[in-house]
Amino acid sequence: VGAKADELLRKVPDLISEEAVSLAQYAVSQGMVCSGADCATGREGSRSERSFNFLILTHRAQGGGLGLQEYRTKGNGKPVEQETGKPNFRGFISSWLVFSSANRAGSRFRYLGQQRRDGHSTFVVGFAQIPGSVASPGVILTDRESLPMLFQGIAWIDQSDFSIVRLRTDLLAPQPEISLERQTAYILFGPVHIATLDSTLWLPQTVRVEMEAKGQFFQEQHKYSKYRLYRAKSKIIRFPAN
Repeated sequence: VGAKADELLRKVPDLISEEAVSLAQYAVSQGMVCSGADCATGREGSRSERSFNFLILTHRAQGGGLGLQEYRTKGNGKPVEQETGKPNFRGFISSWLVFSSANRAGSRFRYLGQQRRDGHSTFVVGFAQIPGSVASPGVILTDRESLPMLFQGIAWIDQSDFSIVRLRTDLLAPQPEISLERQTAYILFGPVHIATLDSTLWLPQTVRVEMEAKGQFFQEQHKYSKYRLYRAKSKIIRFPAN
């Protein structure tokens, strides 16, 4: 699995996709009823639908390795800042990097068995990040600070080629200092063929994220489509000499 993650990281070019996001927010006291991918209370809450361009850019990480940078933009190409009414979550594209050779020492792993999932015969592997051993932990941004977050989760891995088919991640522990009780992501991966590349990449197709914080329940559903190469364009403007 680590070798497959390393191979995928080397293959991923700069990409852009279309991202459709459905957001919902309710008071936890209303109680949640979940069926499949949807949760509802039957009471009033807030719901909205948004669409973005989603960029995945490769870069050199500390130590000379490769890393991935992700952010969403609107039509003007400028990054979308996190604020009320905007998606709160990202980082799904690179969530499988916990299995890469550069990051594997930062987690403990446990083989859980085999399962038929999403049309694949899979190995099921649990993992938990080790406090103090993760070089680049996830972060949560508040109005006042940025706090590191560690995760645990379960991966469903195709037995034929060791691609990650599905991934679930949870907080390693609640964050009482910011009243964050839980955060869970369900990520479904699938094969994506980039027209100008002679290779197929395994990338997120759909993601559901749920969070309970400060007495509120948040749910976001993300759908990704039309992955393609991203090329930035620049233009040199010459000014006449004074």
